[in-house]
Amino acid sequence: MPDLAASLRLSIEVNEEEAERLLLCSRQQTLAARQSLWHAGDHPAWLVQVCSGLLRARISTDEGREYIKEFYWERDEFLDFHHLLTGTPARYDVEAIEPCLLRLFPLSRLLQDPLWPRWYQALLERQLRVKEEKEWLLLTADPQTRYCHFLEHYPQLDIRLKDNQIAAYLGITPISLSRIRRRLKTLNQS
Repeated sequence: MPDLAASLRLSIEVNEEEAERLLLCSRQQTLAARQSLWHAGDHPAWLVQVCSGLLRARISTDEGREYIKEFYWERDEFLDFHHLLTGTPARYDVEAIEPCLLRLFPLSRLLQDPLWPRWYQALLERQLRVKEEKEWLLLTADPQTRYCHFLEHYPQLDIRLKDNQIAAYLGITPISLSRIRRRLKTLNQS
């Protein structure tokens, strides 16, 4: 018999009974590259676990500028916290960069599950750590330092993403990113 708790690979520990309950209320979804999971204006009503693939949460301005709020990849779990807390529509799109296999857990069921308070706390703690770090970098670090931090903490993403996606995440232009890479290459050759 398969170990359901291990196969679920959640950010919290669950026993077999809890894992079975969660699996029964969830569903799998596949996305092709460039396919959206949700759009700004939607009401995303699930917690998402990334089984495989890579997604981005992006904000597009009326002027055509794109900002990447966050990337999600294997073993990540995410939800639209703002929508959950306020009931207002999503303010950003979530789109697959690579083909994805996802597990969707309906929030209407999770909110009533005895595991939810512990799971929610784990999600909040992770999200807060990521947001605090990114905010600190955006407010205090120059673009080169932000890129070096990105390489140090997310080396697996550097090879999976296009330059414009990395730049949009770092809050710089692709031209600036290209210059930073050239400068770092020259420094490393010295």
